[in-house]
Amino acid sequence: MSDRDAVVAAVVTPERAVRDVSGLIGDRIAFGPVTAGPGGMATARAVGVIGRLRGRRQGPARTEVHVPVQLDLTVEIGARTVPVDGQMTVRIGLEACLAPGSDHIVVEVDEIGPADIALETRTSGIGGVFVRRLGNLDAEIRHHVIGFVTDLLGSEEARDLRRIDLDEESDTA
Repeated sequence: MSDRDAVVAAVVTPERAVRDVSGLIGDRIAFGPVTAGPGGMATARAVGVIGRLRGRRQGPARTEVHVPVQLDLTVEIGARTVPVDGQMTVRIGLEACLAPGSDHIVVEVDEIGPADIALETRTSGIGGVFVRRLGNLDAEIRHHVIGFVTDLLGSEEARDLRRIDLDEESDTA
């Protein structure tokens, strides 16, 4: 491992990534009402409870953070309300590098896509079957979660966390 890699690995740890992502997300997420289904024929609302985040080093400068979410979703189609229970894990990939001049580290975030979201949903009754099959429920949930996470990781607060000044790091160590 090069000296540059060693500096990055010492500062950008999976524990730090979990702490920072957890601070951004908090303990709950919510979205809706949003239109869903073919032609926007349904309206959906969701509340998710965040579980314990896990971080895993993928290399000297690469970390993945896994964010588990217990999701309670309500889909309204006309006068019918269909409850949906979901368990989801969002994978966030982070890559750090020492900036030119070596006075700070920059952490880049991978673009979030459908493959980064493991999702299991449960519905019941004919309304549940309709929502799952014709409404393409899992794809709709992934679409909205991708938007939520992308906005969150693109926020000013997140951008500030992705720049780590090395002189401040030595003061706090």
